[in-house]
Amino acid sequence: MPQRGVYLLKEVYMAEPSEVSSYCRGRDSFVVVYVVASLDGGLDVVYGRVKPGALECPAATFTRRFPRAEARSAVETLIDFATRVDKVPLFQINPEVIRFAGLCDEYPLICEEPAVVIRRLTAGVAEKKTRSQRVVSTASGMWLVEELARILREKLELDGGFAEVLKRVIEEPDKLKECYV
Repeated sequence: MPQRGVYLLKEVYMAEPSEVSSYCRGRDSFVVVYVVASLDGGLDVVYGRVKPGALECPAATFTRRFPRAEARSAVETLIDFATRVDKVPLFQINPEVIRFAGLCDEYPLICEEPAVVIRRLTAGVAEKKTRSQRVVSTASGMWLVEELARILREKLELDGGFAEVLKRVIEEPDKLKECYV
């Protein structure tokens, strides 16, 4: 187990050690894996899908050391591993880690509050709308629908689990509002 550190994932998306331990009983092939970017000076940035705690499972920790000045590169390496190899959606990443590493310019949707992101998207759509000619009001409305459909298609291709999230939002739109309150 990693000794100390700040975790890359938000705690709510990490499994409880007690839940994971039940999978280990009677199985020799189940191992809990942690990947650590260890910065000089004693700070570790840890990626793992299980919260720290007492486990009945074997745990493997893979560590790569970085100079303190390369904190940005260290966090980028962990994000790359988490999103590309382990297919973790970006919204599960801890925004405090992103801010610490100075990566808000690359991941603005993680760093900003949801209301700010929505205002920016609305402003961007409004700006694009004023630049383009308005042929028919329904045509510009269709552009927005087509753009949203394109974004959703891309998201579904990158993250198959997003389909379940989308289904739940469509079935219970008020639940989405609760996430941002």
